[in-house]
Amino acid sequence: MATMAPPPAASLLLLPLLLLLLPVLAPARELASVGRQLHAAAAAAADDKAPPSTAPAQKFVLEPLPYNYSALEPVISAQIMQLHHDFHDGVEYVGTLNAVLGPLAGSGTATLPDLVGLVGRGALPPDLELVVRNFGGGHWNHQMFWKVMAPPSSANISRDNISPALSAAISGGFGSVDEMLSRFKLLADGHFGSGWAWLCAAGDGGLRLLDTANQDNPLMGVVLKDPCVPILGIDVWEHAYYLQYGPKKPDYTKAWLTIINWQQVSANYDAAKRGDLAFIGTAF
Repeated sequence: MATMAPPPAASLLLLPLLLLLLPVLAPARELASVGRQLHAAAAAAADDKAPPSTAPAQKFVLEPLPYNYSALEPVISAQIMQLHHDFHDGVEYVGTLNAVLGPLAGSGTATLPDLVGLVGRGALPPDLELVVRNFGGGHWNHQMFWKVMAPPSSANISRDNISPALSAAISGGFGSVDEMLSRFKLLADGHFGSGWAWLCAAGDGGLRLLDTANQDNPLMGVVLKDPCVPILGIDVWEHAYYLQYGPKKPDYTKAWLTIINWQQVSANYDAAKRGDLAFIGTAF
């Protein structure tokens, strides 16, 4: 299903946001200079090897949802899904990334997870890091979020889809799927303010649970010194549930656990083990 372009009125809502970012926005000539700074900073910050070019390889794109807006009902309403995907991910995150970093597109080789992984590691100028952290993190998080959910009628939500490798990792780290999900829900319910709860895979293949504020994620140096690759995440920003559940966030998280796409989470775990972040966060 093709995603509808945001209406002009929705685009106007972005104006105040872009005005707040005016100190970051710059003419193409200045952005080219910033691009050179990004390359130099990344090289200087590298320990064992230089990271990928920190200029984006191409402009950012909002992918269509992998299902209809109404497909997740009754767990998540069509109204929430359309606003969440088209406006918050599309207009806010993708639109801002293209306004700020778009003029650099084509001058480098970095993918979105490359850029997000540089946050907090001394490789980005502060103003660009803020944009990548908030809006790049927001887009990457959501591209993963859409994929780890499946319609209630989908066979993919059956736990029979948990791969042997992921099952062994869950058992080794938590004892059982039920125990992991119970602790995952406690993190999500207890998170103060906007943010996410994550199940992520460490470099040794072990799993850990953690929550992050706003659009931070476990790939970022501001969260963990050693990246932990998210394979499952729940959005606990109020825009993800409030129109339907009001202040009853625990009701949202309880219902959400029933639409986890275990086939995708298992594939995410395999991708994390082989270092294929683009598979999880979808290259833009």
